[in-house]
Amino acid sequence: MPRKILFWLMVLSLSGCATTAKYEARLDTLVGKSEDVLISSWGVPDKEYRLSDGKKALEYVRKDTVKSGGYAYAYPQTVYQSGTINGKPYSGTATQYITETTPVQKFKLVCKTSFLLDKNGKIESWHHEGNDCVSQ
Repeated sequence: MPRKILFWLMVLSLSGCATTAKYEARLDTLVGKSEDVLISSWGVPDKEYRLSDGKKALEYVRKDTVKSGGYAYAYPQTVYQSGTINGKPYSGTATQYITETTPVQKFKLVCKTSFLLDKNGKIESWHHEGNDCVSQ
C-alpha cells in the first residue's frame, strides 16, 4: 500500500471523524460575535492587520508534525537447502523470518484561519487554508 495512503488512513483513524465541514460549522458560530469572544475562546491571534477601511483581520496559525513508520515487521520466506551429509545427499525447505523496518516519515500539518472584523469589532467572515483545518 503506498505510504501516502497509509498516512491518511492513520490520520483519519486518529482524528475520530474530525472533518473540515465540522470545522467550518464551528467557524460559522462565531460570525456576528465580538473580538473579545473570539480571543477568549481562541486566544491571542498570531497576527493582526488593520485595513484602510477601518476593518481588522486576525490570523491564527496551528502547526504540527506527525511521524509515521519506524516500526519493524517480519514476514516468512521459504529457503531451499540441499547438500550432502556423510556422503548422503539431502534436500528440503525451511522457513526463515525476514525482519524489515519501515522508514520514519514526517508529515507537516497546518491550518491558518483568518477572521475579518467590521469597524465595530464584530466578526464579519472567516477564511481557512491548510491540510489540518478539521474539528471533532
